[in-house]
Amino acid sequence: MAGMGEYREIVSDILATAGGGQAWIEMNLAGYLTERCTGCGIDEEAESLAQALAWLTEHAAACTAGS
Repeated sequence: MAGMGEYREIVSDILATAGGGQAWIEMNLAGYLTERCTGCGIDEEAESLAQALAWLTEHAAACTAGS
């Protein structure tokens, strides 16, 4: 989980979710990846960019939580 004020940059497309939220992948200055979604509120570390991009595609289509 990111600390308060930690710099992270979006490194993927921002996808609309099924529920009207948005999902994307972020990277911090140390190179750690995070999966984010405004619909369900997920903010979790990703293992790799390939895994994170697969998550992003699947999650955007499946997440029905509103933003």
